[in-house]
Amino acid sequence: MDDSTLDLDGLQRLLWGFAGQRVITTAGRTGILGLLADRPATTDAVAAELGLDAVAAGKVIRALHALGLVESAGDGYRVVGSLRPCFRSDDQDLTPFLDHLHAMYERWGAQLEPWLRGQGWGTAPRTPEEVRRFGAAMAAMGSRIAGRVAETLDLEGVRTVLDVGGGWGQYARALLARAPGLRATVLDIQQVAEAAPASVAGTELEGRISWLGGDYLSTDYGAGYDLVLLANILHQELARSAAEIVRRAAGALAPGGRVTVVDFRIDDDKRVHPFGTLFAINMRSFGDTWSEPEIRGWMADAGLVDVERADLGPDRWIISGRRRRSQESGVRS
Repeated sequence: MDDSTLDLDGLQRLLWGFAGQRVITTAGRTGILGLLADRPATTDAVAAELGLDAVAAGKVIRALHALGLVESAGDGYRVVGSLRPCFRSDDQDLTPFLDHLHAMYERWGAQLEPWLRGQGWGTAPRTPEEVRRFGAAMAAMGSRIAGRVAETLDLEGVRTVLDVGGGWGQYARALLARAPGLRATVLDIQQVAEAAPASVAGTELEGRISWLGGDYLSTDYGAGYDLVLLANILHQELARSAAEIVRRAAGALAPGGRVTVVDFRIDDDKRVHPFGTLFAINMRSFGDTWSEPEIRGWMADAGLVDVERADLGPDRWIISGRRRRSQESGVRS
């Protein structure tokens, strides 16, 4: 937002942004969004079915309408068509991600000012239940973004993929679904690498996807991959480590192979793009939102050429660079 256009009314709307976030996450946690994704209902019917206060439910649902999440449907309301698949009770349900953001709201409120004052951002080890919830949240959002990435990437000639830090393989699975001849290796921590294979046992993906346990800053990636995917990885690291990950990814490519970065967007000056600047704060002092020139620079330093960018909506991008084929000149283009 251009600060020359922000007046007092605009400032008030920004300050009330906290309320909109809380209304959305609470509507997810209490089942309102799930019910209205399934069918239209009046506010009183929603309150009665979910055991909610009728006055409160009415106000929350009308706020959801004002925010654009629900629309009028006869005497009642329903989640807008573009979002209905996000809140139905299946493996694509986005509610776990809303639950994650609900908890983030609490952490930001408690930790942002102490961090700004130099007292650090207090953290505690996640409990097993918190680990489960975080995994469910990342899967809920990640599977949807992964599908968009798979549709955007040119997979012609790609037969082997290394998905670095790929968790339970949401991105790898999306790529495999798009390209039947593809095989994928997912590099993640040992606990994930040991548990994840059971999720594909007995399915058509068994034998096409495997896991490698380790640390993406120290484990040998192997070699000969047509595509090395760095999806939501670089923002978890500071510049030196991010550059090292790109270098290691480039070294794992077959000639002509590509390193593809999927991550959050930010402007070159890191002061204009709202989501990118806010997400940089979420990475506190251990990571950042990286600009296109920074990512391009790391790719160039790793010897990658023909770097291209594709926007994945307003807040994400895909940046890919190619390893030269053996017959190409070693002079950088």
